[in-house]
Amino acid sequence: MSDMLTARAAVDPRRRALRRKRLLAVAFVLPALLLLGALVVYPVVFSFGRSLFDASGTRFVGAGNYAEIIRDPATLKAVRNSAIWVVVAPTLLTGLGLVLAVLTEKVRWATAFKLVLFLPMAVSFLAAGIIFRLAYEQDPGKGVLNAVVVGVHDTFEDKAAYPTARAREGRGLTGTAGGPYSTERTVRPGATLTLGLVGVAPEAIPAGAKAAAAAPPAGPGAAGIGGAVYL
Repeated sequence: MSDMLTARAAVDPRRRALRRKRLLAVAFVLPALLLLGALVVYPVVFSFGRSLFDASGTRFVGAGNYAEIIRDPATLKAVRNSAIWVVVAPTLLTGLGLVLAVLTEKVRWATAFKLVLFLPMAVSFLAAGIIFRLAYEQDPGKGVLNAVVVGVHDTFEDKAAYPTARAREGRGLTGTAGGPYSTERTVRPGATLTLGLVGVAPEAIPAGAKAAAAAPPAGPGAAGIGGAVYL
């Protein structure tokens, strides 16, 4: 009897130590499980339940939304494109990777090839995107390429804010292409004058383009010049 009591007394501390370890493990894992449930499990369950109702969320439609998705041509096109991507992308990347691996090890100019291949990786995709966006910016004050084009243009021709701007014939304006322009008659405050300016290159004007409507009279006693500008 004394031997049994001694063995039982020796087992109990082990059980308590094992239970303590389990409780400690649960205490460490519980916060992660709560975050996983709040950020992943709950949104998935809620989204699935919400998908069984209509757009307003008041009428239960069951699997009607899923049936509509299957019948939608856009969904079928997306599935087809995804299937093509799953087949083509791994094949292309694997083949290209093998070719690049051979080129980086089996050719004399492997060092130069590695430099050209891995140099773009030194710059993040975000930084590269920002650089290219600035390079192709339409504003010559920001875009490097457009600044070069504008600089070459201004070297051979007069500077103009709108190089393609010109006056419409018979519309009361005189001047050379690109300006400056002047009116053929004196304009007083309160008077209306149509300024027939065209800022679009002739070959860029759509076939269905129409003349701008005349601005309404400013009325007697008006100060300044007002009207409508069409771009």
